[in-house]
Amino acid sequence: MNRYNNSLFLPLLLLFSCIVPAQAKVQGTSPDGNFDYIFSGKFKPEMFFGKNIGLLNNDNPDDKVWYMRHTLDFNFDVLYGAKTYNRSVAELMITMRNKSVWGNRESIARITTAPVKILDVVTGEHNHALARHVFWMREGWLRLDLAQVMGLNFDNRQEFTLGAFPFQLGRGISLGDAYSVNPGLLGFYTDDAIDQYAFGAKVSGDLVKNILSYDIYTAILQNKSSNLGDVGRRILGQEFGKRLKPQRGFGKVDYLVAGRLRWNIFDHKRYGKLNLESYGLFYNDPEQKIEFLGDASSRLGTIGAALAYTQDKVEFGFECAINVGNQKVKGWDRNTIQFSVDADTGFVKEINSHVVDEDGNNITYNPSSSMGKEIQTAINNAPQSESQNGQEFSVVDGMPLINKTDRFRNPYTNLFQGWMFVADLATWIYKKDLKLAFELGVASGDDNPNTQTKDGDFTGFIPIQSIYSGKSVRSDFVLGGRLKRLVDAPQFEERPRRFVQQLSGFTNIIYCGSGLNWEPKGWSKKFAINPNILAFWQEKPTRKFDAFTKKFLDERASTYLGLELNTFANCYILENLNLYFVGALVFPGSHFTDIRGIPLNSEQDKALDRLDPTGVTDRIPNLGDDTAFTFNIGLEFKF
Repeated sequence: MNRYNNSLFLPLLLLFSCIVPAQAKVQGTSPDGNFDYIFSGKFKPEMFFGKNIGLLNNDNPDDKVWYMRHTLDFNFDVLYGAKTYNRSVAELMITMRNKSVWGNRESIARITTAPVKILDVVTGEHNHALARHVFWMREGWLRLDLAQVMGLNFDNRQEFTLGAFPFQLGRGISLGDAYSVNPGLLGFYTDDAIDQYAFGAKVSGDLVKNILSYDIYTAILQNKSSNLGDVGRRILGQEFGKRLKPQRGFGKVDYLVAGRLRWNIFDHKRYGKLNLESYGLFYNDPEQKIEFLGDASSRLGTIGAALAYTQDKVEFGFECAINVGNQKVKGWDRNTIQFSVDADTGFVKEINSHVVDEDGNNITYNPSSSMGKEIQTAINNAPQSESQNGQEFSVVDGMPLINKTDRFRNPYTNLFQGWMFVADLATWIYKKDLKLAFELGVASGDDNPNTQTKDGDFTGFIPIQSIYSGKSVRSDFVLGGRLKRLVDAPQFEERPRRFVQQLSGFTNIIYCGSGLNWEPKGWSKKFAINPNILAFWQEKPTRKFDAFTKKFLDERASTYLGLELNTFANCYILENLNLYFVGALVFPGSHFTDIRGIPLNSEQDKALDRLDPTGVTDRIPNLGDDTAFTFNIGLEFKF
């Protein structure tokens, strides 16, 4: 009878939780007393608006966004062992999520990109969306008490966790838990940006009870060895020496290993509490993309420490970290087969992108004819080295075959030497109602290391899965990723990219700010208001841009990125219903005046041609230096 009751208990509990008023967590216990079930959830409808958030330019009327969105979470937590072991020795946690922008079916879930190949030409990539309000698993993990599982008598807590669950180091800068976060949704502050956590495993426990604890964590971020199609995919034919063996090969797994040691130095009623966390991580990415899929690999290590002190009147903390490791960029033949329109006939034909004749015309790809086969054999067997760029390497039936000046890229290595530091200080200035906070952060930056094919050092800090927006002083706009922070770029005619690239994450930035947090006690309606002011600079200056000549100048641009004013407000209009508001006003700094007009894509490049060469200033819809603002308002109902 008990077995029958146990099998029905879970589905009956789920059914019951869906029909009872959603006012509090639904909890239950199995008849044998060993299983505890907790069902909870959250519904969060919200509205967003932003102006000039992409290009900081009032002359671009399209740079506005408005949308409504919801987030719906269902959490189901199962704990086992209360009756038999007098504590929980196993826990299963599952969170299901549905989130979408209202009226935009493509916002629900998008598939990954897939290459499109027509005849012998890879023409681009394609993806599409699932246009249904599907639920997906945001997290799902199992935690086990190792003492009971292994039948050993540990003096201290030792646990093993397996599945998809959050994990970060320190404040989440060196390593955060923002796995597969869509950067397009950042820029509006939200606690729900992470729609799924990485799958991994963690061993954790106490070395000295209540004093010294540890965590050892590993995660698989991308696996390209799970099937024959992935392992045998022919993506390396352009790598030096891989023409006859272009398969990806086995073992291309993107993974990380991290560990931390937490030390509770002291916890005193009068003198406060001091904690220190030291950590390290190793991140292996065997298949990066600089210009082509799989043309580089990297191994990154980060070593850091975070300290936090809390006392009755004062809170203080800091974190610092350094990067070690390297990126190995492969020797690469940029010649690919592409489509071209024949100027004489108007027909589409296939050509070699980086091999020409004496007149500069691209060599036709036609292996079906004997001459075309001989030509293609000569192209494939050409010596692979940058020294061959611009050189004639063969003559077939009287026609010389000449490499373009950028056909080959030699291999080289970039050494990682980035660093970062953040610190904050907060003090209560009126009872426990009003708190004043200050925060400072620095993350090293550097120029794009892949504009030249030579060994070098990359001194920019590299965060992993980080969406850090501040601790004591929060940023809604700049640290969220909306502000266009650009790396230095070569002149437009140089390799490897024509247009400037953007930075994201906690790198090449200096900021300082202050904030107030007012949360009065004893009011009938619980509420809090948190205004902040922050100023931002580049750590590594980039060059000025001249929109008239479409060139970067040898003169350095100002490093001042701008000023952000924001406010976070919450009001619990019901016990479990929070009405919240987040707004930000951003005043771009002199840095954006120095690079005004810079194009980020081909359409913006064309807009530069509309500038009057006589010197009359024309405003164009490219990157500007006008004020931007955003806000979002919503409800959060927890049950």
